[in-house]
Amino acid sequence: RGLSRTVRPFSVRAMLTLLLSVALPAISVASRQYGEPEAPQMQLLQHKFILEGAEEWHLKEARPLTWIHFPKCGSSFINAITRLPGACPSMADHALNEDTVGGGACWLSHWFRDLHIMKDRLPSAAMSYLPEHCPRDCQAAHYVCQQSALPHVPLTNYAAQRGHLVGMFRDPDQRILSGYHDDANNFAAEDYGSYLVDMSRHKIQESKANCTGSMVRGLPKIPLSEFAETWKGGMTYQLVADQETTTALDPRRLRVTRRDATEAARRVREDFAFVGLTEQWDLSICLFHKIFGGSCHAFEFEDTRPSFAGKSADKDYDTSQLEGWHDDIDEVVYAAALEVFRRNLVLFNVSQETCQECSSQRESDPAFWQERRETGQ
Repeated sequence: RGLSRTVRPFSVRAMLTLLLSVALPAISVASRQYGEPEAPQMQLLQHKFILEGAEEWHLKEARPLTWIHFPKCGSSFINAITRLPGACPSMADHALNEDTVGGGACWLSHWFRDLHIMKDRLPSAAMSYLPEHCPRDCQAAHYVCQQSALPHVPLTNYAAQRGHLVGMFRDPDQRILSGYHDDANNFAAEDYGSYLVDMSRHKIQESKANCTGSMVRGLPKIPLSEFAETWKGGMTYQLVADQETTTALDPRRLRVTRRDATEAARRVREDFAFVGLTEQWDLSICLFHKIFGGSCHAFEFEDTRPSFAGKSADKDYDTSQLEGWHDDIDEVVYAAALEVFRRNLVLFNVSQETCQECSSQRESDPAFWQERRETGQ
């Protein structure tokens, strides 16, 4: 696209040569290291991304990006998306978090709300309290803002979204334990589903704290064993329940099976433009920029929603709390995400060594991190 007929074939041949002479031997080494078959069969989408070899091309082909956001897998990822070239120009040098957006535990839902949809439903006095809005700040041709008034909903149009999907995945048992111990959102509150707030209908208050998290905070929790069953297969649900509008947070949502998980895993392997791991946050952010371009920034490494002070996803919960219980549905999806992530680390030459410049941004803004420490975030 946009290249002359004499230049483009040469470029592709050059990249093919580079791929065969450098990348494939590396894949063979990595395959042996991780116990995968040598010369793995890459999916067509991944082939296209690698062979062109240009960040601009990768990003152009993946646009508009659609972020599928699984609960407790990293709200902070929005700060990497907004920094992509051309995605959200006005937000490129600004962090999105509870302090900058408002809305308490529901800050991300507040930012996602569509100003154009809501303006006819709200009194004029309420309009002045609306925070930054995704449709206003981001380019629709680059990034698809969430349209649902509830968070963590399934894919809305898989056929159209395939190839444009990006997401962070997390070990299923760790994700469930993180959800249970998140006191700010209190997902495990008794009768949680009855408190879910549809942000398109709920009256906007100046405090911006009128969300499910603020309403259930402090309520008694159900037993962990019961909570784990309600969250079981949550990632699978969001990936395959195309026609569902119920949030994955709702204990009454549709139940999924191992067969659903197999289809969800296929979608992860074939239809995602980017797969990251919450447990490998730094490498995931580096990989994201290696694929799509743009520079790293300190606030991309910020945990905007720790379950409790001092907790981060690279510190595992003690799974003995689950007393032998295991999410055997989402484990299928996570295995696929792990496979894709490891393979792309090799393909894009991403490692702790090659990402030092990117990860060094974590401490590059002392004032920023001092402020976060002083506020306990």
